[in-house]
Amino acid sequence: MEDKIIEYAMRWESIMKVHANGFTIRDMKTRWGSCSIHSKKIRMNLQLAVKSEECVEYVLVHELCHLLEPSHNQRFYDLMSHFLPDWRERKQKLNEKV
Repeated sequence: MEDKIIEYAMRWESIMKVHANGFTIRDMKTRWGSCSIHSKKIRMNLQLAVKSEECVEYVLVHELCHLLEPSHNQRFYDLMSHFLPDWRERKQKLNEKV
């Protein structure tokens, strides 16, 4: 999974014109990912390993969008729709039980 995250990160950082200072994978109970705005570090949930690649990509783009807009406000969702127009479908698929 780590290789796939790095592959997506390189691609999406270039597209979005942002840069994260690091990625870590850890087992999280309540989140698929998180972004520390100040350190620009992104954490991805280990449980994404059992999800589809499109779900992993969705979480990564979501967290990278936080580097552009920290809040879940209209600007954030506009950015998500701009970069990943099918994000709603991916989010729904992500939250389905395996």
